[in-house]
Amino acid sequence: MPRPATGLNTVSRRRPDGTVEFTWYHRKSGLLIGKSRDGWTKEAALERAASMDAEEVKAGPPSGSFGELCAFYLSDPRFVRKAEKTKRDYRKHIELMRGMWEAIPVTGITRKVVRALHAQYQDRPWQGNALLRTLRLLMNFGIHDLEMPGLTKNPADRPSLYETRARDQIWDQHRIDAFMEAARDYPALRRAFALLLYTVQRPSDVLTMARPMVFERDGRIWIRLRQAKTGALVDVPCHERLSAELVAPNSGGTMLLVSSPRGKPWSYRNFARAWDRVRRLANWRLARAAIVARGGLPPRSRPKEREAAKKHVRAQMLADLQRRDLRRTGMVQLAIAGATTPQIAALSGHSIDQAQKILDTYLPRRGEVALGGIEKWEDGGDRVVVLAKKRR
Repeated sequence: MPRPATGLNTVSRRRPDGTVEFTWYHRKSGLLIGKSRDGWTKEAALERAASMDAEEVKAGPPSGSFGELCAFYLSDPRFVRKAEKTKRDYRKHIELMRGMWEAIPVTGITRKVVRALHAQYQDRPWQGNALLRTLRLLMNFGIHDLEMPGLTKNPADRPSLYETRARDQIWDQHRIDAFMEAARDYPALRRAFALLLYTVQRPSDVLTMARPMVFERDGRIWIRLRQAKTGALVDVPCHERLSAELVAPNSGGTMLLVSSPRGKPWSYRNFARAWDRVRRLANWRLARAAIVARGGLPPRSRPKEREAAKKHVRAQMLADLQRRDLRRTGMVQLAIAGATTPQIAALSGHSIDQAQKILDTYLPRRGEVALGGIEKWEDGGDRVVVLAKKRR
């Protein structure tokens, strides 16, 4: 017997700690109702969905309201031209704020209100900062583009953002080899890993790469793509290890370089799940090798020694290395190999300034850079530097 239809769409996600997180959407409109981590229950979400179904269709949000500002922004050509992922993130933030402030006049959203919203995200600083940036963008649009009456100052301008540390994780060769070995029976994931590392492109762009983008020039395989986020057209010369993965037969006869097991475009969510399965296998193998190398774990009768041994074993695993860290890893490896900033920027699609900022952030932590400099110094021999005399 089919279940009765409700006005609620429930999405569940299992967190690394084993707990399940629920997000509820209004089925008819697709609007976000609430999340379990924010205190919402299914009963409250059902009640809200029922009230939304019962509401009469309105001509639109009230004039001068926050909802009107959002509606104008979402239909603005500059928003429509943004990359799909960027639009998806902005819509998520805007829907959340519209749920709170839909009919409130924009002039009623004060700095105090903004601070109160930001304070709710102390345990999720990244999301709190992203929400505040979207609000600042909306308010600037209302001030400068719409010139909404009474809106002269941006309450989200110059906010006190949470301090968040930039990710500095880099894949080393040992862990790269461990993942590729674990993915031996998953050729699509091996190819995806190689594309992420050696093309230094975003995962979303890698999943859309297809055979027509691949061509050969002067004996080397190249990939020509247009980045979804920036719109930049990039010609990527393939590393020899990537070329070896590309010439391997592709299952399913699909034109995509990385496809789902059925030979169809891989949704990012399902791709992430398949990636995590291989990651768990790689971690299990690394942990087993580390335990064997130690001669086993201390007995449970010595809990402190056992926990110290486990800590050492966990340090050999992939830890919190992520797919997105491969792009940064590739850029760092290029710099260590002697590539210039313009060369790296031409490959990654960043501007030269952006590429330099990335290298300024991550290269100082890499001892290989200092070692390479010393080795070049040693190869050059001792030379006397003659300083020019000052003119009088």
